[in-house]
Amino acid sequence: MTSANGRGTREAGKATRRALLSAATEVFVEQGETASIAQICQRAGAYPNQVTYYFGSKEQLFVEVACAAVLRAGRHAEDAAASATTVREYTNTLVSSLLGAQARNVELFTTAMLLVSRRADLRDSISDTLRTLHERGEEALMRTLVRTGWQLRAEIGVEAKAFWSAIFGLIVQKAATGPDFDDNLEDAVAVIFTNLQIPEQVLDRTLAGGLDTPLTSFAATRPAT
Repeated sequence: MTSANGRGTREAGKATRRALLSAATEVFVEQGETASIAQICQRAGAYPNQVTYYFGSKEQLFVEVACAAVLRAGRHAEDAAASATTVREYTNTLVSSLLGAQARNVELFTTAMLLVSRRADLRDSISDTLRTLHERGEEALMRTLVRTGWQLRAEIGVEAKAFWSAIFGLIVQKAATGPDFDDNLEDAVAVIFTNLQIPEQVLDRTLAGGLDTPLTSFAATRPAT
């Protein structure tokens, strides 16, 4: 009986944590990091002390939500670009998704990065998420190189980081300028292309075999010498 009660308590605890995480995701997307614990708990049907119990603090909860959000944004962007047949089409769709439909999820992560500058105890979560983004980019870039036959202008890890650094910078700009940024989304995509120095020959190259695997963080290449 004790064992069964213990399992029930653990399952109830997991359910409460999931409810808080789901509610926090919704509330933070809607209101940003200034959303209150009370607002999150009201949405989750939970109590403020449960946030402290399961997450430690509102800041720690925000960072967990933000890290999951940017990884989710990357997956959605990959899915949106999956039917592309050229490097140009793929890259344009990928970037447009991250700066458009998925911008809010990426913005949460840029806010979290600034937050942890004041909370060193939360830096590991940010570092782990960045590492995951970069590793996915490196793997995708290797597959791209095999398809196009082109070489990178720099080490593969540098290229993957360069892509996400450019995305994060533009997301901060988008947050600062508001609706004006959306009117210039095409220009923002062009900024990414220019920053990564993707040659025209590569952009127009057909991706042989289609995009049966994701190409997250496709970065700049140059002709083989």
